Amino acid sequence: MTASFTMKFLSPALILMGLATALFAEDAGKPAPTILKLPVRVHLMQSATTPAMQTTLTEPDIRRIFAKVNMVWAPAGIQLQIESIGPSQAVELNEEQRFLPEYDKVGAMIPQDRLSATAINVCYVKEVSPNGFYNGKLIVVKDTAALKEVAGGLDEPLPRVTSHEIGHALGLPHRQDTTNLMQSGTTGYSLNESEIATTRENAQERLQKARPPEAAPNPPPP
Repeated sequence: MTASFTMKFLSPALILMGLATALFAEDAGKPAPTILKLPVRVHLMQSATTPAMQTTLTEPDIRRIFAKVNMVWAPAGIQLQIESIGPSQAVELNEEQRFLPEYDKVGAMIPQDRLSATAINVCYVKEVSPNGFYNGKLIVVKDTAALKEVAGGLDEPLPRVTSHEIGHALGLPHRQDTTNLMQSGTTGYSLNESEIATTRENAQERLQKARPPEAAPNPPPP
């Protein structure tokens, strides 16, 4: 069996894992970068009146998705840790909100009291255009996401779309390179050195903001 034949039948997950290992082992003389562990709160949106807000994903689906998300982000030394997975009931829109642009309308239907102030909030719905978005406060991903397949791309749309939106949450703009994670609408998942540096810097900033303030030392006795 040739090497090319073997690679053809390796799962993208195994290829990603091998890539991450190779990247960290490339310079054995340098210490491996600290793994930055970012908490994620997953919201499975529910609605009896708005089918587009009713996801059918389950907890096992989410754990499968994030196992692949973490392999995408492994080369950056970033690990997404699920804080919680749970249903969130969509808020009914008032008459004025019904005329909002789609992103604003979807954002208004997500209950604000369910959002974490420190974790990355990822909300799964049934439909939104095109596949998802990040609005500066939360991530929305549709469970019917579809992508253009590219050579060597990820084997499933949802982990790639989720990883892409996490890239936006960590400060990355779009970069239209077919095999890149920040390309719009494809299965590519690569990150360049600049993108890795940016996301690590922003991940560290997130972790610092989430850290509780240190208690003031007790005053010395009189």
